[in-house]
Amino acid sequence: MVVFLGLARRAVTELERCANTGLDALVTLTRGPDRTAELMERLQRLEDVLAGQAAGLTDVRHRLDALVDQLNEQLLPGIDERMDETERDLARLATGLMRGDRDADRRETRLCAAEQRLTDLRERVGRTEQRASLWRDLQATLAGLAEEVDRLHARLTPADPLPEREPLS
Repeated sequence: MVVFLGLARRAVTELERCANTGLDALVTLTRGPDRTAELMERLQRLEDVLAGQAAGLTDVRHRLDALVDQLNEQLLPGIDERMDETERDLARLATGLMRGDRDADRRETRLCAAEQRLTDLRERVGRTEQRASLWRDLQATLAGLAEEVDRLHARLTPADPLPEREPLS
């Protein structure tokens, strides 16, 4: 808005300068003894028109100044408020992203710990299954051995037991 106001002022000033320069050139070109009264009258009318236009341009300048002031009063507080809101939103977003990163790091750490624990438990289960397999093999071996012992015992035991002998003296 300030740039627009400055451009408008420069345009009005340039128009006034051009009008004054044109009038001076017109007066010097039209000087003549026989047409002086007529030219003076025309020149007076032209000056009156230019004065009216200058007053109109001054009025436009004042209106532009008032409009710029009004826009500044109405828009600038809103723009400042929006900028503040945007800064707060950006701060919230950045804070949320940082918290999210920290939470993600914590979750990743917990996940790694859970995976390590799961790996340890799998190893334990594997060792336990191996021991259980060895235990079953041992039980099967002992059962087979017990059957062998029973068979050997059955072979060694006669069907009729021998009478007991008396000890020799």
